[in-house]
Order: sequence, then structure tokens, then C-alpha cells
Amino acid sequence: MKNFRKGTILTLWCVTALLVTGCFWQSSQNPPKKLPPLRKIAVLPMDRASTKPASERPTCNIGGQADYSSAYVTPEAAQKVTQILYSLILKDKRFKPVTQGQCMGLLNDILQRKVNPSELKILRAFGRDLDADAILYGKLYRFRERVGSEYAVKTPASVAFSLILVRVSDGRVLWRYSFDETQQALTENLFNWKFYKSEGMRWVTAEELAAYGLKKAVEELEKALS
Repeated sequence: MKNFRKGTILTLWCVTALLVTGCFWQSSQNPPKKLPPLRKIAVLPMDRASTKPASERPTCNIGGQADYSSAYVTPEAAQKVTQILYSLILKDKRFKPVTQGQCMGLLNDILQRKVNPSELKILRAFGRDLDADAILYGKLYRFRERVGSEYAVKTPASVAFSLILVRVSDGRVLWRYSFDETQQALTENLFNWKFYKSEGMRWVTAEELAAYGLKKAVEELEKALS
């Protein structure tokens, strides 16, 4: 009987190991393509996909009209995500963060020059004004805070954002990254194994989930730039 139990435990352990390593293999991404040399990359504050311009302070909205089909994103949420992004890129001297005030001032100047208000043309105009080779531009689509505590939640944190790297000289998108995650329990989805290995067995805040996604994004971008 003891041998049977030992064999059963060993079999379960092996199956679990295979599932975990299988999930790890499936979730890994192909190495990013090497990017051309870039001397200076201007990093803009995080844009918001959905805003309420009539009832809140203005922010630097590069995309013009917001996508109201997206979940409403507050200025405070965009500011938090911007601060996380800037903290991750500070060690690389090629990245030059742009403040919210500087961004709004440049945007107003560009629009007064009657630049065609397409997102790409505005980004290239930003790059020329900032003497940058490329622009790193991000948009925050969702920033939903968890309802509950670290160990018991009613609603888990949920974050979605995208990042693109645009070359100023020709407007080509050299690199892009998308993150769209709602935290799930490991027992519900074994694909979360890498996440829980990094963050621990707990329910994270939206800020922590955004930081996890941005760290992965910046690591990928730096590899492509190396």
C-alpha cells in the first residue's frame, strides 16, 4: 500500500512538472529582432485610451480623440504607470523621459503649426523638436484596481497597455509590445506560473501588475537595442 501511495505521489509530481515546464515553454516568446543603433530615444508620458476631457484637468493626449469603448483611465493611473516606466529606463542613457508639462507644451506648438493631427505625424514632430532618433510612445487601455486584499479578492487587478518605438526619420515602427492581463489564481490557469514565481503567491495591485508588464517590456526592448 505504501509503495502504491509513493508511486501515485511520484506520478502526480511528474505530471505537474510536465504541465509547468510545458506552460513555461508555451509562454516564452521569440527573441526580439535587433534594432538599428539609436542615439537618443525620447520617452513620452503614458497616453490614455479613454478620457473625460470635459470634467478633468488636461493631459498630453497624442492620440487626439479617445477611444470611449475602452475602460476609463484616470490621469492618476496614467501618471503611476509613467513613473514606473521612467524608473525602469533611467539606467540607460539613450532614453530621455519627457515631462507631462513639456509634452503638453510641445503638442500645443505642433498643433499651432497645423501639423496634420495624425498620431504618427505628431510623434515624428515630437522627435524632431526633441532632437531624438526615436520616440517611445505608450497607451494605457485599462487600469482596474483589485477589490480585496493580498489573500482574498472580489475582483482582481487588471491592466492593459501597449508600447511602440517609432523612428523619427521615416515614421517606421521599429518595435511594439502589448500587455493585457487580469490576474488569475494559479489553480485556475497554470500559465500564471512565471508570474507567481516573480510576484509571490498573492493578489497584486494594479500598480504592481503594471510594473510586472513594463519590466518585461523594457527587458525585451533593451535586448533588441543591445
